[in-house]
Amino acid sequence: MKPTTGASGRPPRRVRVANRARRGPAWRFVLAAVAWLFLAVPQVAVITLARGYQQLTSDLPQVPDLPGHERLAPRSSQIMAADGTVLAELPFVVGKEAGHRLWAPYESFPPTLVHALLAAEDVRFFSHRGIDVRAVARAAIANYRNQRISEGASTITQQVARNLLPEEIGRERTVRRKLREALLARRIERQYSKERILETYANHVFLGAGAYGVAAAARAYFSKTLADLTVGEHALIAGLAQAPGRADPYLNLAAARARRDDVLSRMRRAGFLDEETFTAALGEPITLLPPPNLYGARAPWLTERARKEAGDLDSAALARGGLVVETTALPAADESAGLAARAATTRIAKRQGTSPPQVGAIVFDHVTGYVEVLVGGTDFHDSQFDRAMQACRQPGSAFKPIVYAAAIEQNAITPGSLLRDAPITEYDDALGIFWKPTSSGHGFRGAVLAQEALALSLNPPAVDVIDRIGPQAAVSIARRLGISTALAPVRPLVLGSSCVHPWQLARAYAVFASGGKRVDPVVVTRVIDRTRVVVDRASPLDPFLDPRRRLERLVASLTEAGPPGVLDPQSAFLMSSMLAEVVSAGTGRSARLLGRPVAGKTGTTNGNTDAWFVGYTGRVTAATWIGHDDPAIPLGPREDASHAALPLWVDLVRQVEGERPGMLVPGTPPGGVVGSRINRESGLPANPGIPGTWVYFRKGTEPPGSSNHQEPGQDVGTESQAEDLSRSLEQSAREF
Repeated sequence: MKPTTGASGRPPRRVRVANRARRGPAWRFVLAAVAWLFLAVPQVAVITLARGYQQLTSDLPQVPDLPGHERLAPRSSQIMAADGTVLAELPFVVGKEAGHRLWAPYESFPPTLVHALLAAEDVRFFSHRGIDVRAVARAAIANYRNQRISEGASTITQQVARNLLPEEIGRERTVRRKLREALLARRIERQYSKERILETYANHVFLGAGAYGVAAAARAYFSKTLADLTVGEHALIAGLAQAPGRADPYLNLAAARARRDDVLSRMRRAGFLDEETFTAALGEPITLLPPPNLYGARAPWLTERARKEAGDLDSAALARGGLVVETTALPAADESAGLAARAATTRIAKRQGTSPPQVGAIVFDHVTGYVEVLVGGTDFHDSQFDRAMQACRQPGSAFKPIVYAAAIEQNAITPGSLLRDAPITEYDDALGIFWKPTSSGHGFRGAVLAQEALALSLNPPAVDVIDRIGPQAAVSIARRLGISTALAPVRPLVLGSSCVHPWQLARAYAVFASGGKRVDPVVVTRVIDRTRVVVDRASPLDPFLDPRRRLERLVASLTEAGPPGVLDPQSAFLMSSMLAEVVSAGTGRSARLLGRPVAGKTGTTNGNTDAWFVGYTGRVTAATWIGHDDPAIPLGPREDASHAALPLWVDLVRQVEGERPGMLVPGTPPGGVVGSRINRESGLPANPGIPGTWVYFRKGTEPPGSSNHQEPGQDVGTESQAEDLSRSLEQSAREF
């Protein structure tokens, strides 16, 4: 069948009709979608960013308190001598950090140091607002090319945020942490000046060799202050911030030089250095000079004691550091004392053909309590064991005055009492031995005055004294006088059978010197913790205090509970008079070589294993002990107290007393004390024309018939002492 054709003979054309009513809305939908994208996507982005910002800042820490950080940042502590000499610099120890920090204010930074820090870490620091956008872009491109994090872009402000708040910011290397760090940096810059931020950074950053901050680094590497550093040295220190271990010049000098030169090049490119200065700095040799180790160089034993006392006051504060510990040390006197101690032990070793013994010695002002000399051994660097403060050794007859004082206090004896001087041989149940005390170099007299028995260090009379009061009474008074070591309440205690510390025995004698008041030796006078005084023990009698502080200490002394009076003034004076006789006419006669009045007592243990002299002038109390650390090793023949310990005592006290005029010992008697010249044999008043000995008594205990007695205010006793001193000095010149 043929297809139908039109008039023209051609088949008709098929017409396709579209649905125009449905096509119009489709285009409108497309247009609407495109319009929505242009309008909604930015809004979504803004909302997303806002939510992200909220998440980042919801737990963002507060802006760190930079001034507060300065006050609390761990830093070095200093121990100072009385004359202001720095005896030691102690490192801080906080957690895993330990080292030195010397806080330096921004105003002390030399311009080249500032430029070196900027060139090394953040060259646009003073122009950006906490974030260096150019540095971020540069780091991003570099890290993309290297396919790893090879370059950072942290500004100095960001480093301050991270260093001060490491836990709050986080330690992970993520974009989130960097964003939080940047946000906090912006807040820091809004609150603090650029100078304050840079000061915090420069004093906080670790620079190797145990140095935290630029001032500590200047000392650690060059023993200089910041102002004394050269341009090259400024650049070396600044360069250590990024690689304190890898570029440590003590460990890798080549790496340190390369890093220094890189910082110098950055400084030149930034316009901080001209060509001439840059070239000169590149040619500088790196001359390292580690700081001297001050600890132990001057007054070592007293320095160590001060460190321990500061730790006892507040161990956490000492660990955190920043303390200034002021002490009583007199470096010149202490150095002379150390030389004298070594010379004394060398002489003994030479005489005996043995190794040198050790020394424990202390000299302190019994008015202020200030310890002026402390010797704990012959070589601090060889052994830090302090034999003056820590060694417990038998004192021999140096303990006798403690027992005599108890008897005098109880009126069991007077200095003029007759004591039994006769052989003693009996079995001691407490010790399980036969006890036969004798007196070295003396026979038995039958009876002897208490004052003379102590002066000649006679043993049987001393046993008579302890028998009159009982050993427990002797222990009780020793405790009151400040002796804390274990004391066995037995009869041999009076002969020094129990060990004591040298400093405590000296403190006990100081009670006699001070009229019955206990004097606690003071090593640390004041501790200052940055802005507050932790403790102030300065005596208002210290002549070197400024007027304001003297007044403050005087007011404080009226309210502070000081050491109590432990012995009545009369008993203290009577003991001083007896101990002065030890020097005038007894075993301590060598002390007269000091050239001024002295009271004291010798002490020698069996076999000459320990030699002591403890005594005082009108101003200072001192104790010297000499012996071997092993008590089984004797000092040797004739190395008793008079030959071994007493000459050293004279040398040490002479160093402290200097040219000051002497003061009479025991001085003016207190009320209730009288004096009389009595017969040595009978203990009765001496008849006219018959030689006697001057003895003081508590009023009412003097022998019957005494007529030539002294009331308070009279000068019979002191004039007699002055005459005796003059004669004894003349005798000393002939004997020695």
